[in-house]
Formats: sequence, C-alpha cells, structure tokens
Amino acid sequence: MSSLPAQLGPQRPTVSEVETFPLEHILESPYGTAKGRVPARIGTLVKITTSEGFVGWGESFGPPRFVAPALEAFSRALVGQPIDIRENFAQRIVAENYHLSIGGSHIAALSGIDIALWDAQARTLGVPIGHLLGGVIRTEVPAYASIGYVTENADIDDFRAQLASAAAEGFQAAKIKIGIDPVADRQRAEAALAELGPHGELMVDYNANGTVDSVMRSLRGLLDLDPRWVEEPLPPYQHDGWERVRELGVPLAGGEALYGRFGFREPIANGHFDIIQPDAAKCGGLTEAKLISQLAYTFNRRVSPHCWGTGVAQAACLQLLSTLPDLPFGEFGGTPQFFEFDRGLNPLREGVLAEPILPANGTVAIPSGPGLGVEVDAEWARFHRVEGLFTHVASK
Repeated sequence: MSSLPAQLGPQRPTVSEVETFPLEHILESPYGTAKGRVPARIGTLVKITTSEGFVGWGESFGPPRFVAPALEAFSRALVGQPIDIRENFAQRIVAENYHLSIGGSHIAALSGIDIALWDAQARTLGVPIGHLLGGVIRTEVPAYASIGYVTENADIDDFRAQLASAAAEGFQAAKIKIGIDPVADRQRAEAALAELGPHGELMVDYNANGTVDSVMRSLRGLLDLDPRWVEEPLPPYQHDGWERVRELGVPLAGGEALYGRFGFREPIANGHFDIIQPDAAKCGGLTEAKLISQLAYTFNRRVSPHCWGTGVAQAACLQLLSTLPDLPFGEFGGTPQFFEFDRGLNPLREGVLAEPILPANGTVAIPSGPGLGVEVDAEWARFHRVEGLFTHVASK
C-alpha cells in the first residue's frame, strides 16, 4: 500500500509499531449454543504505538490461528500510515482483495486495527472515542445478560442456575440460547422468565440452528411469552426464510454474522431485521459499526450491537453505544439502548483490563477516560498470548 501524499501534512501522528496478542482460554466445561459448544474462549488484541508515543488497543473477533496471519500482513502495510486514515486504509485492502469476499477473518483482523486506531487518536487528543465518533449523549446504558448457554446435556437445572446468577447480579433482561426443539425451547423460556421475575424481559437466540419449518414450529410455542426479540432464527443468507418467519409478527434481530457495509446493505434494505446487530470487533471496527448504524436508521430500524469478546471489545461497544441516537424515536416512547453483557465463564474478558467492566443493578457505566476509556493490562496479555502466533512489526 502506497504512503500518503506528502502535501497532506508530515506533522500528523503515524503508526510506528503494531503488536498482536492472540489469546485462548481452554474451557474445562465447554458451553455454547444449540449449534454447538465452544471448546475455548478466544480473541486477538491489537496494540498500536504512534510516532508520538501514544498507544491504542483494539480487538479482532475469531480464531487467532485464522486472524493472526492477516493481522501480520496488514500491520506491515499500516506502519508509517497516519493514525486518522482508517476508512481508506481498510477499504483499499477490501477492494484490492475482493476475491477473498466481503467477510471473514481478514475483515475481523481489520476490525481490531480500526478500533486501535480510534483509541490511539482519541488518546492523543485526550478524549473518549465517543467524542470523535459522533458525540457522547449518554454516560450509562441498561444491559441484558447474555446467558442461558447450552451445556453438555442441555440440563434445565444448570440453565436455571445460570439465569439465577444473572438475576442476582441485578439483570432484569436476558438473552438465552434456544433452537434445541420446541419442547425444550419453551421450557427454557419459561424457566428464564421465572428466574428474572415479574418485570423480566426476554430475548431468544437460535444462532441459526434451524430451518424455516423448525423455527416457525418452535416460535409458535413462544408467542404468548412476547419475547423482546428473536435473534438469528436463520442464517443471514436465507432471504426467503426471513420473510416467512416475519409472518409470525415477532421482532427479528440479526447481523452478528455479517461483515461491513456491503454485508449489511441487502438485509437492512430488504427488511429482514428489526434490530440490527453489528459487532465492532468483527464487522470492520468502529468505523463500519457506526456507518452500519446510520444505514439502519435510514431504514427506520433499531440498533443493538452484538458483543462477545474480551474487555477491549466491551469497551469499544460501549463507546459506540455512547454515541447512538435514540432514533427512530423522539422525546417519548421507544426502547432503551441495550448493552449485551456476556455472563459466560471467560477469564479473558476481565483479565485483559486493569479494572474490568462490571454491571451494577443491570446497568453499565460507559468508560469516560481517553480513548476506549479503559487501561489494558499489557503484561497480563503478553503472558497469556498463544506462542508462535503473536507478531511485532515496527518502523525501520
């Protein structure tokens, strides 16, 4: 990738170093979705140091063994580039590698770089990312517990214990995993509402583990429970199926499996989703997540970002949420902006931060410090990174 023309200004801070931290924690008791349990919690942190000595952090979603090689290649192209040239850097890579498609590990790698660039620039200026991303309009957000995972035997008592722990933390809203079968799905939804209490709100997530007929059969058994939304009932590419599920009249959410503006364009324009769920650590970073949110508002849709990573991904999601307008609602009515708070066991989530992000009675404060607003424990991350995968690229 060519350097920026000199006439645009040599005084601008540039990237001098890029270091990656591929992380993996093997789970003794794997948990996940009806689609399958995950053997480990993973993520790759990206650390960018600028020519002025400021440090920015980002996170790339996905298996480090897939993401790390792409990060190494992109890091070599990134060194020497201005820290505020994010969109052009990423979109040139997408354009030049069009044969790799608009989604996948290479876009997740770019996501971590984009977040780190935002963090570095905001720290250079001494402000939170939200101030640069559109302006901070809230300092805290209500959160829902992302919980109710499927364990080895899909045991209902284990499920109830998960929901009870979320309720004990003060959560009144939760998203649970279903898609097992109609009877089990109904049983899990009823158990969740019982644990959350009379004012509890429920979201259900199929993780695309079904066909149109199986999903509709399951959903018919949940209609009287009035779920706030039904997430990923089908794969995002099954366009005709989303139209058929919509006939049941339930709010549909999706987007965590999509990448960039190009991946979201048709599902949003065709009305597949009522709630759009970009994941900043996957969809192309904060640059793309903000653009996707604006695209959603163009079609009068709601936005509720997906978040399932370490504390760095959480901080990035919260910075995005701090800027999202209350659209499409006005002074009254509507629904709150929600933060997805994963409550599954994940030592990486708290371990990477000097002070972890924690819930307080179902609410999460948006970090107000410079950049992401959090401090990464670089030594912890360096000690726990996967051997043989991390890279360090510096200017000569």
